[in-house]
Amino acid sequence: MSARLLMLSGDRDLTTGRRGPFHTTLEGLAAEFDRIDVLSPRADGARTVEPHPGVRVEPAPTSRVRQSAWMRRRGAELLRDHRHGLIVSHDYGIFANGRAAARLSGRFGTPYVSEIHHVPGHPRRAQWWEPLAQMVYRIYVTRVARSAAAIRVVNRREVPDLLAGWGVPAERVLVLPSAYIDRNVFTPRDAVKDYTLGFVGRLVANKNLDYVIHVFARVAAGDSQARFAVAGQGPGMPALRRGLARSGILDRVNFVEWLDSPADLADLYRRMRALVAPSLSEGGPRVCLEAMACGTPVFATPVGVMPETIEHGVNGWLLPWSAEAGAAMVERVLRDSDEVREAGHAARAATAQFEKSSVLGAYAASYRRLAESGAT
Repeated sequence: MSARLLMLSGDRDLTTGRRGPFHTTLEGLAAEFDRIDVLSPRADGARTVEPHPGVRVEPAPTSRVRQSAWMRRRGAELLRDHRHGLIVSHDYGIFANGRAAARLSGRFGTPYVSEIHHVPGHPRRAQWWEPLAQMVYRIYVTRVARSAAAIRVVNRREVPDLLAGWGVPAERVLVLPSAYIDRNVFTPRDAVKDYTLGFVGRLVANKNLDYVIHVFARVAAGDSQARFAVAGQGPGMPALRRGLARSGILDRVNFVEWLDSPADLADLYRRMRALVAPSLSEGGPRVCLEAMACGTPVFATPVGVMPETIEHGVNGWLLPWSAEAGAAMVERVLRDSDEVREAGHAARAATAQFEKSSVLGAYAASYRRLAESGAT
């Protein structure tokens, strides 16, 4: 039976020539769907692309404010021409995608899925406006998305518990992890441990960069040979550099703004004794799973899939919310080389559930079943 999918996406990479995780996600979906049409936000230099056979990604020609209206118009044209069996909406921000998906679903009788990867400020706030954003999310979930066939979340505890508190029935929540890794690339290999600790990720508020500075500084104070790595770009870079400079350790940090391939990133993980990831809110984070698959243990706050993946003290460590307490814990653990090494061995095994083929296969098969059911 022919299966066709319409996606209202938030991804800007594909239409601007970059191959991020969404490229691989579409590859997995293409194994179950004969045709996939993707509508994405406007971006400088964006153009329509066909990244895989049967997959077409089209950028909006309008601003973000007018994006929802354009998605309704263009989505209606596509639905009339190709009769998709399912609409999937990546929901965030002002819910331009979700509002369009709900209208299209009602008009054409096509079921839709609302995807919510994480909620701003949950479990902890990074910026002052995030409680207001949570209110918007709650309104959307309890009013607009109530017509969705399912609300897809990417972890088993954090977001489902929040949605339950908002009155969303458990049977409406579809848990499908979004964090996947290629364990043939992210795999242990012998490497010199150039860095005592590393951080990998976009340099933005929810990554809790002040906490990273606290940890690096505490470890550096107790170990004159300690060196650190930071891989990532973002608006938080100037403040991060200033904080490291105030701590007197800027010259002990190697900054890596871009890595050309996943293999290069895997090499970087292997050169770290451990990765630190004190995020305030996340869907994954994927970087923790990548590092763990390489045999590099992780210090992470209890966000996203971390509480359900890390067994504290066995295959990694769950950080307390206090930066001072977390820094003290990291320093203590790093003194015991055997504990760190054993956690690295156990960390690899904990990532088996996130193998790319199984995660993407389950994701695509679930959406194929919804498309074929035709239930709204």
